[in-house]
Amino acid sequence: MTIVRMERACGCFKNSDFKTETECKDVDEALAKANEMCTIMNEDFCHKHIFKTVFEDGEVLIKMEMNG
Repeated sequence: MTIVRMERACGCFKNSDFKTETECKDVDEALAKANEMCTIMNEDFCHKHIFKTVFEDGEVLIKMEMNG
C-alpha cells in the first residue's frame, strides 16, 4: 500500500472534496492518482499555486508552489 499525501494544503484544497491522504494499492496507482489530482487542482483551483507530483523517500507527495 502507498499513500498519496498533500504536503501543504491551501484554502482551495481545504474547501475541496480531496483528502490530505489517500491510500492506493501500489506506487503506480498512487502516482496516477496524484497526477490526476494535480491536473484537476491546477485547472480548477484559484491559480495562486501550482501543484506537482513528487516521489520522494518512498512516498508520493503533492507539493504546492506559488504560481509566478
